[in-house]
Amino acid sequence: MKKCCCAPMRHKPLPPQRDECPCCVEGMKNVLAQLNGKEVDIATLDQTGPGQGNNNFTIGPIVNDLIVTGTIPGTGQSGRSAAFPICNVVGVRGDVLKNISLPQIDETCDCCERSITSFLQRIQGQTVDVDTLATGQFNNMQNVTIDAVGKGTVRLTKTNETWIVNSCFISGIFGFTL
Repeated sequence: MKKCCCAPMRHKPLPPQRDECPCCVEGMKNVLAQLNGKEVDIATLDQTGPGQGNNNFTIGPIVNDLIVTGTIPGTGQSGRSAAFPICNVVGVRGDVLKNISLPQIDETCDCCERSITSFLQRIQGQTVDVDTLATGQFNNMQNVTIDAVGKGTVRLTKTNETWIVNSCFISGIFGFTL
């Protein structure tokens, strides 16, 4: 089994091994790599800075293996390059996500990623409410359908919206049937 840490709690010190979290990072890294050059909304654990949340962020290349780069739209200070550690990316939202393939689930992880992935597979296809550790359109997503489940990732859909969320940053799922 790969060593894995779970998502840090908001406003808590981050564990020193957070860059060694392949189970919680590899899935989102795979999704972000497929989105290079595409425009999405991006959510991180800290959504107080520019370029986070509802922002039409254009995804760029992944650098140093764990940093996603891109461009925040606008002019002057609001239109600039940005970089986010993938281990802090809660999710992305946009129309381009409907055809993004989620990474294949494997049995190498024995942590919160494996547990939540197994649970999401069990309730896949159901319409539920999902809370994450982010804010705004990535928190308290109501009446979303669990469309697909991948390693460390889940695609949630609603009539005209699609999210891909890092499953390690899900703080609650409500309204499901076992």
